[in-house]
Amino acid sequence: MRRHTGSDVIVVGAGLAGLNAALHLQEGGARVEVLEARDHVGGRVQSMRQLGHSQEAGGTYIGAGYERITAVCARVGIELVDVTPMLAFFREQDLVLDGELIRQSEWPGHPRNVLPESFKTQMPWTLHRTLAAQDNPLPAPERWLDPEFSVHDVSVRSWLTRLGLDESGVRIAYDLNPSFGNHAGDVSALLLFFRAAFSVAQRRLAPDGVLGYTVENGVQRIPAAMSDLLDEEVQFGKTVTAITTGNHEAEVRCASGDVHVAPHVICALPVGVLRDVIIDPTPPGLQGEAFRSLASQPVTQMYFGHRSRFWDEDGHAASLFSNGPVGMLAAARNGRDPKEVTSFTAWNMGPNARKLDSLPEQDAVRTVLKEIEAVRPASKGKLEYLGLKAWDRDPYTRGAWAYYKPGQISRFASEMGRPHGRIQFCGEHLSRIARGMEGAMESGEKAARTILGM
Repeated sequence: MRRHTGSDVIVVGAGLAGLNAALHLQEGGARVEVLEARDHVGGRVQSMRQLGHSQEAGGTYIGAGYERITAVCARVGIELVDVTPMLAFFREQDLVLDGELIRQSEWPGHPRNVLPESFKTQMPWTLHRTLAAQDNPLPAPERWLDPEFSVHDVSVRSWLTRLGLDESGVRIAYDLNPSFGNHAGDVSALLLFFRAAFSVAQRRLAPDGVLGYTVENGVQRIPAAMSDLLDEEVQFGKTVTAITTGNHEAEVRCASGDVHVAPHVICALPVGVLRDVIIDPTPPGLQGEAFRSLASQPVTQMYFGHRSRFWDEDGHAASLFSNGPVGMLAAARNGRDPKEVTSFTAWNMGPNARKLDSLPEQDAVRTVLKEIEAVRPASKGKLEYLGLKAWDRDPYTRGAWAYYKPGQISRFASEMGRPHGRIQFCGEHLSRIARGMEGAMESGEKAARTILGM
């Protein structure tokens, strides 16, 4: 056993939350030690290189109002690329229901469209987002944890039913390829309201006409540049198995047998991974319940190159949205010309992702290609498999992002980020004002300031 001492704070996890916490601590005069289980930084920000293009497996786009992220990029000299021209094409996708390809122009009068009359012009992938913005009780995103809004901590199914959708309408509006939970009964409507309020706030902060950014050669350059600013290099291959918090110091044990000791610890692990760590003493009450029960979203992305513009041959949009194993097939445009399709990503979420994850990789690829070719014969033999990322199977993430089930926000969202002895917790699941990458940065900053203010 090797015992390491000398630092003021040990940061566990080198994702955006952990790195931002470490930088703030360092700037505050603290000696910081960052432990990371993998061989690279970034956490759930991961750029994958295939055929000369960066496929963003995590941290897909940077919100135009992400003030913390853009400030870091300005500090380290990373130029942000405006993706607004590319994002416009995401609206151009056709719908596939049970193998039937339906053009957007056909949807309002299509027999499969069981939505109420006032909603029939909305495509399934936009409806619940539109309704969450229109029916939002939150005056600002930071108000989502106020007790007065806990009445909205009900299922998305209950909320959509109140708006006039029946069970078949709810399935169309939410369940086809859900980005939170397994179905509309599995996720809190208050979470959707928080996301919608955050999006509105982002638009106010964004430069005129800009929807978002990316980074040339990969968004993962951002955490890599952040780690370069640290006085002490990130220590890789450090899988933390236990954290003990005492009266005067905290002890972090690693699978390698190393023990790291410091007065404070910041734990920046995803909640699914945190459950693998023995914390002594165990977090009590609602905080412990939160760590045991908060769910993370299964997301599996499959990447394809293309040998020809088959969408020109069949006259359909390049992208499609399906309730089958292809999920959302998004045509990526990572070149200089936003009209040029550079690759495709099939996004499967919730139960769709779990079905793919249960298969051997080549069987999963054949399953997705089979559906694409069945609804679009012109694509047969035109797609080249490049690789996949299954976040639910990744032992360092155990899912793509956290989500709340009905009732969980009002029950323990305010409790789970509290300090536990000499441990501070941070991560995107603990953000209070922002979401996504900006939320991770926010939570890391808060954890660092708490320690510096002690």
